[in-house]
Amino acid sequence: MKKTSFMLLMALFLVLMAGCSSSSVKGSTKESTVEEKDNFPEETIRIIVPYDTGGSTDTSTRILAEAVSKYLPNNVTVFVDNKPGGASTVGLTQVFNAKPDGYTLGITMETGLAIKTHTEQLQYEWDSFEEISRLVASPQLLIIRKDAPWADFEEWLAYVKENPGKYKYAHSGVGSIGHLAMEELIAKTGIDIIGVPYSGGGPSMQALLSGEVEGTIGNPYQVDDKLNRILIDTAAEKSELYEAPIFKDYGIEIGNTPWIGLIATPGVPENRIEIINQAFKKALEDPETKEKLVKLGLAPYYAGPEEFRETIKERYDKNKVILENINAIK
Repeated sequence: MKKTSFMLLMALFLVLMAGCSSSSVKGSTKESTVEEKDNFPEETIRIIVPYDTGGSTDTSTRILAEAVSKYLPNNVTVFVDNKPGGASTVGLTQVFNAKPDGYTLGITMETGLAIKTHTEQLQYEWDSFEEISRLVASPQLLIIRKDAPWADFEEWLAYVKENPGKYKYAHSGVGSIGHLAMEELIAKTGIDIIGVPYSGGGPSMQALLSGEVEGTIGNPYQVDDKLNRILIDTAAEKSELYEAPIFKDYGIEIGNTPWIGLIATPGVPENRIEIINQAFKKALEDPETKEKLVKLGLAPYYAGPEEFRETIKERYDKNKVILENINAIK
């Protein structure tokens, strides 16, 4: 009797073990199938550029969109979709609200994430997105006419100190990157100069050349030896692409190297973020792509997701102080 009971218990145990083993195999097969099905990317990827066509941000994005395809799995097409408005907040809001599958990405500069999040009520905050890559440096230069009376920044600084409220310069709007760079200079040196907002880099440069203002914030590709020259580069470090002094050369310990970066909708899976990040990293290392960017005066300035997030946070914190000084916080 005992032997019979023991045999029955053993049979039951073996049946239960077989069932558990079968369930485990099925679970493993299911997980494996899900991983195999995520053959990302399999569709066209859209990059929203929150600015008009033709500017340095748009042009650099198109260069990278064309180059990155061969570095993505399945060599999918990447296309640019311009959604200008609200100093980039219109396009970034569309990225924020997109499906979190990695097929809609966004280009951003400091303005949309680290400035406008202080000055406007938006659907998103500076840290709402999935950071992918910091891509290129986007210089902000103070440009003057070729025949301007100042030989260098030191002479200019002496002039504006002796003539408070007289010097006017153009920028692309209150709270723009170039505007805040000059406001930081004002706070550091105590100078009194007047910033005049225009609708973009083109009108700002025209204002300089027509004599409406005596300087303008611009980009390297706007520099023309026959018409104008660089007075100062507002960056934190010197560029290898052009000759220009920075504030630190004159003992003024300020400076910011503006950037163009790539972000995704919140909730995009980490493995997809890394696939995109690595593809753009390789595109930036491509000699042909680098050459095209350099012609625009844009140097590759790569950083991965974590470092890029730190860059955004650093500028968010510094801009808060500058914006508080000019009473521009929301």
